[in-house]
Amino acid sequence: MTKVLLVSGSWPPQVCGVGDYTQVLSHELASIGIGVERFASDRFSQLYAPSILDEIERTDCDLIHVQYPTAGYGRSLTPSAIARRIRSRPVVVTLHEYSVFKPYRRAWFSPFARHCAARIFTTGEERALFEQRFPRRRGVDTTIEIGSNVPSAADGRRQPNLVCYFGLIAPNKGLEAFLELARLARMSSSSLTFELIGAVPDRFRRYADDIITQATASGIKVAPQLPDHEVAAHLAGATFAYLPFPDGASAKRGTLAAAFVNGLIVATQHSTITPDWIKGATLETAGPQDALGALTRLQADPTARADLSRRVEKAARHFRWDAIADRHAALYESLLRSPLISNDSEKHGGAELLRSSRPRKHALADGAIRPQ
Repeated sequence: MTKVLLVSGSWPPQVCGVGDYTQVLSHELASIGIGVERFASDRFSQLYAPSILDEIERTDCDLIHVQYPTAGYGRSLTPSAIARRIRSRPVVVTLHEYSVFKPYRRAWFSPFARHCAARIFTTGEERALFEQRFPRRRGVDTTIEIGSNVPSAADGRRQPNLVCYFGLIAPNKGLEAFLELARLARMSSSSLTFELIGAVPDRFRRYADDIITQATASGIKVAPQLPDHEVAAHLAGATFAYLPFPDGASAKRGTLAAAFVNGLIVATQHSTITPDWIKGATLETAGPQDALGALTRLQADPTARADLSRRVEKAARHFRWDAIADRHAALYESLLRSPLISNDSEKHGGAELLRSSRPRKHALADGAIRPQ
């Protein structure tokens, strides 16, 4: 059994999105037979804590996987020092939200570029930016998206004409466009029906109350403040979603992930941050009028609808936690078979090494590990 030490500066119940992610990942890895040990320490609050490095070095594991950043690390240099210190085993790092860091924080990331056996990014944009800033890197770079926080509901009876919106009921989320789509559909005597599924942040309560009032008056069903499993059930009961992200659809969008894992056909906007696999699995629309036309045409074309649903199912693998764990396992196994892959050698055959070294039990239909 492969044994992995997952290092995070924060774990639940501490409030930290990366800590929550790492907790779920640990459970999913364990469920597919990876031995997982969690590492946490309040000494991460120190700028540099050599005792943490000593403790990690003594840990009985095959591979060390660091999650960075977390709230618990603060500005500590210790997490990046792990890769520089530990040479006996591969060190992997998942870099969450790398793009938010200012250039003066380069010293925190140089060891990850120079000493890690592999770096995981959650979007292609994050990975491309890191590769641009650190052209001389060692090891493997790959992208594994963040899983959906909303589970996949059991297959239920979909309402063939139902279009839903899902997300925070807050400003700049495209809610006005959703209301306009419903108005246009009503004016054109369309058979489409609409449901607004959303959570209400306390600081936007007044705004949310106004949106809910407008939606109810327009005949839109409203389902606010639902727990995740009920959100999943509502999503699985619809056929379409309209998610007009102002800056375009991307792999960072948790609402898009939830829609995909629950099989919804999504009408949305594309932009430069929209990867090809999302473009191929969504309806590109420029606004409510365009969305109404696209959804109406798809309603009338069962062949096109079935084809797009198949592409949605394939894209959903990027956001399913079981598939995410499987992709981590494949990466771990490839590193343990050849832990000293250099970046240049990986470019000239490492991708094939990763695929060929992957056991059949971890195979994915779309070849999820794509280092380059």
